[in-house]
Amino acid sequence: MEVAVRSVWAENFKAESRLLHQIAPRAQHVALNVQYPGCVFGHGNGRSHRDLTAEERYEVIRANVALLRPLQVGIAVCTDDGRRFAWEFNLRGFDVASPKHARDPRSVAYLAGHGVDFSRLPRDGIDGFRLRWLLRDSGLIRARPSWATFTGAYHVAYFVTMMYGEKLPESVDDFMKMARELIGRQLYDVKRLAREHDRSCVGALSNVVGKLAAVPPGEGISKSKPAGTGSMMALLAFEMLEKKLGADMEKYRHELCGLQVV
Repeated sequence: MEVAVRSVWAENFKAESRLLHQIAPRAQHVALNVQYPGCVFGHGNGRSHRDLTAEERYEVIRANVALLRPLQVGIAVCTDDGRRFAWEFNLRGFDVASPKHARDPRSVAYLAGHGVDFSRLPRDGIDGFRLRWLLRDSGLIRARPSWATFTGAYHVAYFVTMMYGEKLPESVDDFMKMARELIGRQLYDVKRLAREHDRSCVGALSNVVGKLAAVPPGEGISKSKPAGTGSMMALLAFEMLEKKLGADMEKYRHELCGLQVV
């Protein structure tokens, strides 16, 4: 049996909004994945990302997020009675045919080959303000669940920008303050947790999920919905790591791979 990822466009946004309104107040865990058309800025001094300070990494993230438009937002939810749901919200705003819209061509080609319908986004995508309103009005933010992501610096940066409707602040400390105010103190990066659990638990999210045996027996996850699949895989991995790490997990709150750690 495959864990369903609900693909959301303008045409079914209202129907899916009603379901999220029913589910959101009972959210215990939420996982986030944002797909975007790559990165166009790196650090000008030529050093590798690993050798940069957190502030220098944030400068690069901030520059990219300011220029590039998000494509999809994946939200996976586990309720207090153990039910799981996943949505992939397809956003309007990026037009692959427009030379004005920045992108990394390699990233666009990769995403097109993995299920992102670039031709449909400008026509049938959801306006970002409608998704922002839904996530706040549904009670998902107010429920104060634990939030998870994987290599989360860019995912959280795009989410903060979208939910506040403004550019990222200049300092990494102010950015993390905004993240805490938005989604609370229970924010975890699955990549960081997995590495603490088992030093061999590294690589792509699919590798981590496989290593943890996080997908329940007899179930699978759709591979054709990048943001939705990514959020569901992060959710399953997070739930497994929560069981394995217990209270030790708390020390890694708000440590995002790609920002404070690599």
